[in-house]
Amino acid sequence: MKFRHPLLASLKRHPTYMKLIFYFVSANVLVLGISFALLYWQSSKTLLGEIGDHSESLLVNSAQNTARLMEWALEFSFSSSNDSTLKVYALSDQYSDFETFEVWSRLMDIKNANPSIDSVYLINDYTNTVVDSRLGLNDAEVFYDQDIIKRLRNPVTANHSVLIPRTLSLPLTGNKPKEVMTIIRFYERGSSISAFVMNIDTDNLMTLLQNNSNYANRSVAVLNDRDEKVFSSTALNQEQIAELRSHGSKGESGWKLFQPRTQGEQLMVYTSSSIKGIQDWTFIETIPKSVILGKITVLRNTSLFLFFALFVASLTVIVLISKRVYSPIQELISRVMRQHQAEKPGLGYSTNELDYLSNVFIAQRNQINELTEQWRLNKFLGRERFLRDFLGETYHSAEEIASQFQEWGIDLPQDQLSVAIFRIDHFSEFSETYPEKDRRLLRFAMSNIIQESLQSSKHKLQTVDMGDDHVAVVLSAPLSEEYAKKLQVSQQLIEQYLSVGTTAAWGRTLPSLTDMHEIYMETYELTQERFRFGHRALIVKAWLPDAPGELYHLPVNKERQIAQSLSKGNADTVLEVIRSAVVKLRGMPYFECKMSLITLFMDIRRLMQEHSGQPLPSSWGLTSIEKQIIQQETMENVVPWMEALVTKTLEDIVAARSLSKNVALIEQADRFIEEQLTDPNLSAKMLADHLGLSVNYFRSLYKAETTQSITDKISEKRLNFICQELIASDSPIEPIVQNSGFSSLNTFYSIFKKVYGMTPAQYRKKHRNGDTMENI
Repeated sequence: MKFRHPLLASLKRHPTYMKLIFYFVSANVLVLGISFALLYWQSSKTLLGEIGDHSESLLVNSAQNTARLMEWALEFSFSSSNDSTLKVYALSDQYSDFETFEVWSRLMDIKNANPSIDSVYLINDYTNTVVDSRLGLNDAEVFYDQDIIKRLRNPVTANHSVLIPRTLSLPLTGNKPKEVMTIIRFYERGSSISAFVMNIDTDNLMTLLQNNSNYANRSVAVLNDRDEKVFSSTALNQEQIAELRSHGSKGESGWKLFQPRTQGEQLMVYTSSSIKGIQDWTFIETIPKSVILGKITVLRNTSLFLFFALFVASLTVIVLISKRVYSPIQELISRVMRQHQAEKPGLGYSTNELDYLSNVFIAQRNQINELTEQWRLNKFLGRERFLRDFLGETYHSAEEIASQFQEWGIDLPQDQLSVAIFRIDHFSEFSETYPEKDRRLLRFAMSNIIQESLQSSKHKLQTVDMGDDHVAVVLSAPLSEEYAKKLQVSQQLIEQYLSVGTTAAWGRTLPSLTDMHEIYMETYELTQERFRFGHRALIVKAWLPDAPGELYHLPVNKERQIAQSLSKGNADTVLEVIRSAVVKLRGMPYFECKMSLITLFMDIRRLMQEHSGQPLPSSWGLTSIEKQIIQQETMENVVPWMEALVTKTLEDIVAARSLSKNVALIEQADRFIEEQLTDPNLSAKMLADHLGLSVNYFRSLYKAETTQSITDKISEKRLNFICQELIASDSPIEPIVQNSGFSSLNTFYSIFKKVYGMTPAQYRKKHRNGDTMENI
């Protein structure tokens, strides 16, 4: 026999009581937990804010002091480099030992002026020597700092000669590396690399920055405006430098928390400082967040202990309150269960008292709602399906239709019925944007709006969702202007509430119920008349005048007029003929108007094809034309589309003609230049006269087609001729130039040197030597 504790057995018999305790305890734990989390978060946030602001202030001061030290070094280097003895020595091609010793002594004095200066060089490019404050006189080729020599000789790196961060390998110490900032002062920039070089010890310069704070595991980095590392207390690769730069904004000061890829969360403090306007340095200090929040752990543990004590006290109070609250609830539940003896706990229901009671009532209510909703849905769907079939298919007898009216509760008379259709404008664009589910909801909303706006009338009606782009309305109202205005109001309400324009059509009155399908199809075809009446129109069958049914054909004189315009590339005349034809088509019914438009397009296509040297695009195909006319929906949309298509095609034909003509002109001009190259009078005017064109037009045409001016082309041809003569013959240069067509030797020499970067004599010597070496 299993032993069961009396307390556990009692709790099991009263699950509601246990739930009350659980809910109260959960609420208590949630409130205390949120309070504790908010307190811990707020204290952490406040501490971080204070430390961040304080660290930012310290970093700004240290950065400014470091910038001042660097500015002093710059000023000192520039003033030292202006020493006349140093300058004369750096630009001399010879010197004595005494002069070298004197220069070295001055460099030592400069070096000893400040402990931040690591070393000073004086580079003499004329003697290829370097005087170093550390080693004295050195040959440039064996000087230990070859990096600076390479930088000075490279034009690209020589432009960045101020505040260059480098790693310098020290001599006499096993090439021990040292981080330095190098300042270079050229004596003859661009002519020689003679220069004054000062290396600043980066670690010594950054002493103030390194002593900024005493946090463990902090790191300090300094970047210049080219994102080069000036100083770093820890090793940094390019990826880490880019990561720091992405979080530290240039030209600003501040702090933020960020998560490096390979480390824990860090507090980053950053600021910027300008060095004499030459460079902007960004100073970045990072401190692990765990170091900053380490001292708050004691406060957190103390708070946790206090919250735990408060939770125990609250739990005791909750148990007592729950017991008092549960007693009247238990009495009520027992009374209700005694009244429902047919339902027993445990037989398909939860053993929880409240759940049991709730399940009984919910099950009964759901069953009633389900039956009611199913009846309504079946009634609605069945009536909708019948009405759709009633309009879309043919019923055999009036008795069958009357029977269906009675079965589905449709209150419509069996005579004097008509059909109105509300068709959505621009439906092709709407269907591309919204799925079928949304389109079905739109039609449902349209049906409700139509029903609400027309039901106040004494005449009966029934709306039907016919799918695709329209909703049908079966009406018992006779033809009248008053009811037509009500249909227009329905159109306006649909546009107001659904932002959808509709075209409405009202067909003729139904002779008998069996003709409903035929009347519906007639009314749907009637909506196509929006092609001539436009969107948002109300089209009433009885009010339409009888229109001629003949197709429109383009008159012969109009065809001749279009053909003449096409040969001249005149689009205005073609468009004018099309507009006059459209005016005549506006009065035709939809089918005749559409077929006449297609015929008009085919006639214009035939005429264009006769005047085009290549096939017309596929947009002129019969299928494409008919599809576009249907998609435009109205004549107002067809006309601008038609004009744009004709204009674009004509522009393409004219452009093709113009292109072939221009190519022929350029080829003719180039041949004439070759033939008259030695004529001193050869010019753009001579060419234009030869071709029968104006000078300005010909210059613009040649420049547009070849991207080169006439003058440059003639000079290029003459220079090629002269270069061939210089290499192939020993004739003097002047006769060769005179025979090439150049009228002035000074002009020739200026152009030749600008193009080839040397004189004609140097060109002849260079290329003849090259030919000789190849022959050998």
